[in-house]
Amino acid sequence: MSTHRNIDRICIVVLVLTLLLTVAFMNGEKLGIRVIADEDAEGYSGSTYFTANDLDGDWADNAYTTYITLDGSGGKIDGNGAYFLNGDLVISNGGWYVLSGTLENGSIIVDAYDSSKIWIRLNGVTVSCSDDACLQIDQADKVFLTLAEGTENSFTSGSSYSEDALSDNTGGAIFSHDDLTVNGSGSLTITAGYKHGIDVNDSLVISGGNITIDAPQDGIHVNDSFRFTGASLIIDAGDDAVHSDDELYVESGTILINSCYEGLEAITIDIAGGDITIYPSDDGLNANGGSSAMGFGGMGGGGAAPGAMGGPGEGSSEDLSSSDSSDAEVPAMPDSPDGEMPSMSGETPSMPSGNMPQMSEETAQAADGSSSDQEETYIRISGGTLTIINQTGRDADGLDSNGSIYIDGGTILISLPGDGSNCAIDYGSESGGECIVTGGTILAFGGSSMSEEFSSACTQCAVLYNLSSTVQAGTRFCVLNTDGEEILSCTPECNYSSIAFSAPALTVGETYTVACGEDSAELTLESTAVSAGSSGGMGEMQPGGSNNMQPGGMGEMQPGEMEGTENGTFPAHDSESDSERPTPPDGEMGMPPQQNGGDRFDPADQSESESGVSSDNSGREGKRTGHGHQSQADGNREDMNGFMPEEFSVENDSESTSGGFVSLNELDGNVWIMLGASVLILSAAILFAIYYRKN
Repeated sequence: MSTHRNIDRICIVVLVLTLLLTVAFMNGEKLGIRVIADEDAEGYSGSTYFTANDLDGDWADNAYTTYITLDGSGGKIDGNGAYFLNGDLVISNGGWYVLSGTLENGSIIVDAYDSSKIWIRLNGVTVSCSDDACLQIDQADKVFLTLAEGTENSFTSGSSYSEDALSDNTGGAIFSHDDLTVNGSGSLTITAGYKHGIDVNDSLVISGGNITIDAPQDGIHVNDSFRFTGASLIIDAGDDAVHSDDELYVESGTILINSCYEGLEAITIDIAGGDITIYPSDDGLNANGGSSAMGFGGMGGGGAAPGAMGGPGEGSSEDLSSSDSSDAEVPAMPDSPDGEMPSMSGETPSMPSGNMPQMSEETAQAADGSSSDQEETYIRISGGTLTIINQTGRDADGLDSNGSIYIDGGTILISLPGDGSNCAIDYGSESGGECIVTGGTILAFGGSSMSEEFSSACTQCAVLYNLSSTVQAGTRFCVLNTDGEEILSCTPECNYSSIAFSAPALTVGETYTVACGEDSAELTLESTAVSAGSSGGMGEMQPGGSNNMQPGGMGEMQPGEMEGTENGTFPAHDSESDSERPTPPDGEMGMPPQQNGGDRFDPADQSESESGVSSDNSGREGKRTGHGHQSQADGNREDMNGFMPEEFSVENDSESTSGGFVSLNELDGNVWIMLGASVLILSAAILFAIYYRKN
């Protein structure tokens, strides 16, 4: 057998080309080669909050779409990948499925390969199941539940589950072992008789639709992350409205929590936008990680609703072995009184993200529980509007973090009773946590006995003002500058003895008039974090009196200072009333009055509001509806003159990279190791070829 006389040269050229290709692909991203990744895969760890599939609530049918018409205990299937079994619909293959009709006392079960992606469109579906979840996802990579435009869909589960369901730890009217996304523009009503409305072992994304949930325990319970955008969500829950064992992120949309024990609970809570209104009986937001998560209310701990540590519910044989106390059976809390949810006037500012000051490593570890291996516990609010009203709390918090609280933007309105140990803003100061304000508008009313000061690291002026006695509910609070112009105003629904407030218009070194009803005082801001009022021996606020602690003394409100303004109020809340809550006129619900001719703000300097999400969804009969709230989401908001947070600029500290070429100092160290090994192999191959040729 003969060989080509240049075989050795050919081998060398091939090896050299192989070496060059290896180096190129190891640095493919720097060379502009696009990396293909499955963003919906369970193991994907990219930084995006929502994938293209998450946001695609209007996917088109194709040749492989299966159409299923439910009819009582069975139905008709036109296509592949699904079958009926013992009154249940089983989807066994990845692909696209369009469902319509009614399934009585049965479940929609997804049991496919663990790599399967499944799209299910509900096109007018009603499912009831007395002893199991209405939608049960046993196995898949990810399921996309789409609510078809203009349709109404409902899931209703019974009060006790079967032994098979309990052995699988099924805990909701919708139960999923794997990742689940709910999107679309239709409506879905979930009525859970047992435990949670939606129970997901992995991650849950809600990126569309009008969803109403009524559940005896958690409205939504997620073991991994919960992410929400562009949807309308109404919840009545006996325990947490939304609970995540990991992260909770809200980007846009509307959330109305009519009744709950705690509102939003997770280790980390990020509110980047949206309109959120919560009526809890305990904490509004609870970041429950860190070393102090022991359930001691005022100490920053979370916990389950009263009775949540009891045994299983009637007809249940579940072994309560879960470490999450909120999984225990909880009797349903009384419904909130009927009434329409308040609307807010004014625009919600769109704040830039990324303004959170960085904590030192020691402080972060302390906030985490003194362990660098633990994730930091925090609440971060950078946009949107958050309203928390708790009329009955006696050891409750508005914002409660076992770690830190960062407020970079948005509008925060909190009203808690001032005659208990309620704290409007509570953070883990005892474990190294901080409360840092860099932007946004805050009006938080509560009790003074447990009130906490803002951290000195604030870059925007933030004030804690404690009163010598509790002020009656409906007493107007306002802050005016030296020209008598109103900076902030609010009429809280609950009585109060402490006010935490902040706004971009507040300036260090300036003196302001702080007034509660007819009483007023002058307050000079000597730093960005100020504590004033009655605590620690501070003077009492009295008409025309003298304040021995605050520079400037007490000043009586001069006639005419309040003329031409309207009261900003929280909505009236009668816990015994069965009538609907009236929608306040513009300038109410804790928002500042519309200015009639004032010129202290240039509209050109105000940021544009976040785009809202329109919704026609209404609550169930006997519950408050979201009509007033949804009217905001239509984007028809008026400017909040005098109340609008200023925009903040964010410097870009990222390093610039070289253009289309890769310099030697940009190559990773592993590249040089592989390059050296390749050279050695190539040299050995050349020597072998020379030796082979001579012999």
